[in-house]
Amino acid sequence: MSVVKFSAINPHEAGCACTGGGKTGRVIPASRDFDYPTVFFPDGELLKKIGAEALRKLVFRHHSLLRESEIGNMFPKDEEEFLRRVSAIADFIVEACGGERNYSEREGRDVCIRTRHFPIEITEKGREVWLRTLYTALEESGFPRKFRAMYWEWLEPFSIRMINRRTTKTQPVRMTWKNAKAFADGKLKVKKAAETCKCGCH
Repeated sequence: MSVVKFSAINPHEAGCACTGGGKTGRVIPASRDFDYPTVFFPDGELLKKIGAEALRKLVFRHHSLLRESEIGNMFPKDEEEFLRRVSAIADFIVEACGGERNYSEREGRDVCIRTRHFPIEITEKGREVWLRTLYTALEESGFPRKFRAMYWEWLEPFSIRMINRRTTKTQPVRMTWKNAKAFADGKLKVKKAAETCKCGCH
């Protein structure tokens, strides 16, 4: 099994932003730098079947794992502040699944998720850590197996929208639920797109 990072454009055709393709006049063609996949939120059935507390338990376990991970510096060291922040995230998750509007009433709905996360550096690598710990949290929190795929298939593409510091021009790794366990266990090889630019920007 393997997952390939796909570039949004073909550098052979478009050239490189650093060199302009080496052509006289240095023209850099228009290009699409980032593709955001469609995000399908869970239907109301998820919340009805498992309840808000199961979602909150999952969010707390997920962020407890993140706090101990290589991107743990994203979270406050102060326990009270950490719990306050995770509680707000849990409010967001519950509301997104059709629950009470506690999050939007307190935080507002006029800022996109990428902008809201901008004070915190989230790279493509950070997103991968986020996904691995999410899979572990689904296992450890006792989240109902029947709904794990639905939850994952919502947050996997959604997490791409949280990236706010780019480190490569290749598209972020996509991970289906089918491959999530192998990915979380580190048994899934991730193939990078072939190097096509001498400066390494792709």
